[in-house]
Amino acid sequence: MVGYRSPKPLIRVRILVPVQIKIMSSFVDFLKGSYNEFRHKVEWPKWSDLQSSTIVVTVATVILALFTFGVDELFSKAISNILGILINSFN
Repeated sequence: MVGYRSPKPLIRVRILVPVQIKIMSSFVDFLKGSYNEFRHKVEWPKWSDLQSSTIVVTVATVILALFTFGVDELFSKAISNILGILINSFN
């Protein structure tokens, strides 16, 4: 009984090898299809469109950052004043 080995692992390998080849084949097909779609079916924007979109996004980001900074400063001052009033009232 010491030298006996179960054939189950060999059966499992025989089943998994075709599955792994099929998965790899479908992955290669996916990459080929993705490349084909990006190369021939996607309509890429023109350089001037990209520049104008970049400017719009940059301006919107700066405005949002300034607004966030203003609201943060306002709440910070308000909380500092409220805490100062509460601390002074208990002293």
